[in-house]
Amino acid sequence: MKVALFFLITLLFIGCITLEPKPKIYPQWYKNREICSTVKYELIGYGQGRSIKEAEANAKESIALTLLSKIDSSFKSTSTNDSSNSEAKLKVTSRLNLQNLQTLKQEHRDGEFFVALMCENLDLSHRVKKTLGDVESKDEEVNSYISKTILFKKMTATLGYKLNFKLDRRNGAWYLKHREQLFLLNGDEFEELFVNILSSKFEFKSSKNVLLDGDSFYFRFNAKQDGYITLLNVYESGIVTLLQPSCVIKNTLQIPSKKSENYFEAGVIEEDMDTYDLYVAIFTKKPLDMSRFELGDEDLALNELAYKFDELIELMGRYEYATILLRTKAK
Repeated sequence: MKVALFFLITLLFIGCITLEPKPKIYPQWYKNREICSTVKYELIGYGQGRSIKEAEANAKESIALTLLSKIDSSFKSTSTNDSSNSEAKLKVTSRLNLQNLQTLKQEHRDGEFFVALMCENLDLSHRVKKTLGDVESKDEEVNSYISKTILFKKMTATLGYKLNFKLDRRNGAWYLKHREQLFLLNGDEFEELFVNILSSKFEFKSSKNVLLDGDSFYFRFNAKQDGYITLLNVYESGIVTLLQPSCVIKNTLQIPSKKSENYFEAGVIEEDMDTYDLYVAIFTKKPLDMSRFELGDEDLALNELAYKFDELIELMGRYEYATILLRTKAK
């Protein structure tokens, strides 16, 4: 009995001993991040995991986090809370459509996989040209708004012909799409989709050309024929709000009207950061059903469904429209 008791106590004693985990031995190239980019546009991502897929996913996450600084405008309105904003960014990075990925090195050691991936972060025109390769070099029919943007003109100059690009929103980021190919847009590239466009059928003017945070302003319209004006606002993030549902215009119109004694008020998204907005006026002979677009609301920043610049561009391609790009300076 004493022997059995002694044996039980010994087992309990052994069970209470905490064995130190065996330290992980990382490959030297992985530990020291020895693989570096050779040219400015190459981004290197390192990752590890219990499977090669997990390691590659973590390497892609590393690359995507680097890209976040370049596509920041896609996230500026995600949240006003810093912690939730960071969490939202992290969830987005793993789903970004990264292209031209190449495995530079991988190794399996002590049950762990280690990998280094390289992503070519070329400017959009060269990314498109490299990815599409030798497509049939003839002009395609292009959306009337897209064709007038700086971004499209740059790409046409590089390619030598016009392709039918569309704007596409998915996984919390903006892409330019050609058929099934997606090209991630950074902040500067996305801004090049915001341009002033005149209409031959009606005049669209702002009471101010440059705004300061808190400024009041309004819009005036002059039309050659009677019809309806619908007014929308596109934030720099790509959120779209309906400022004025279809209203009758006979010769001239002011929005907001003089009778309302109200004006639009300019505002910035982030304190001390300048911003820009695109105002879109659509002229039609009959009222437009705009139920798919949200009315202005503070909660829009939390609503991914409000990012509808892509849908608005497609709608504009079917009607007469004019646009005004207004920049708001922070005080």
